[in-house]
Amino acid sequence: MIRDQESASAAVHFRVQPEFHPIPLGAGVDEETLDEQMREFARQYWGDQDELEPVRRLTSAIYGVNSRQLAAGGTVYQALGVFPVGGTADGSQPPERVSRCTLTVSVRDLDNPAPHLAAVGIAETLAQGRASGEVQPVTLPAGPAVVHVAGSRAVWERADGEHERFFVRVELWLPFPAEDRLLLLCLSTADVQDLFHYQAVLADIADTIVFGDSEKDPGAVGELAPQPHPFG
Repeated sequence: MIRDQESASAAVHFRVQPEFHPIPLGAGVDEETLDEQMREFARQYWGDQDELEPVRRLTSAIYGVNSRQLAAGGTVYQALGVFPVGGTADGSQPPERVSRCTLTVSVRDLDNPAPHLAAVGIAETLAQGRASGEVQPVTLPAGPAVVHVAGSRAVWERADGEHERFFVRVELWLPFPAEDRLLLLCLSTADVQDLFHYQAVLADIADTIVFGDSEKDPGAVGELAPQPHPFG
């Protein structure tokens, strides 16, 4: 099952898997309202158990700090993805582990003479960047786009020595069909072993993107059906 999402301000419609838990962005609301939204998000994510209250407070505080900055930078959607790995669909066998990711969708200004030219320019710029990674032009139902896969390494010092963690992100850069704007989807995870899984997750979402009037019915995209993905 894929859940419909839309951004009226960006006139973009897309669908996400039910494993994603939307995080409030706080755009256009006061601090008190945002705090309440974050507390509700943490409650829905972790549940109502009394012993989890410290975790709920920490979750609310961490994401609350970032939400307004993300919204100011053009983010129109953010969510946490929680995907069970292994096990059986009927629940008779529990999952072997749980994989987590973060999804953000943002709209940015872009000099866009034509979508295919803009996509070529994006691909060349990403390929020559410091974190070049893997760059692949693709063609989606919504138009020409660019997939960018890159990794990063975080290192921090603790009393017991130096620790490191690796992250991987899968980005989709999609020029608007007739505007000087760009849609950027970024899926990032510390579960680097699940890269191929998350490439497929983002490909499924990418296939449902529709540009157009905010009154357009997102259901017009149709049900997601198994098909070869343009990437991943």
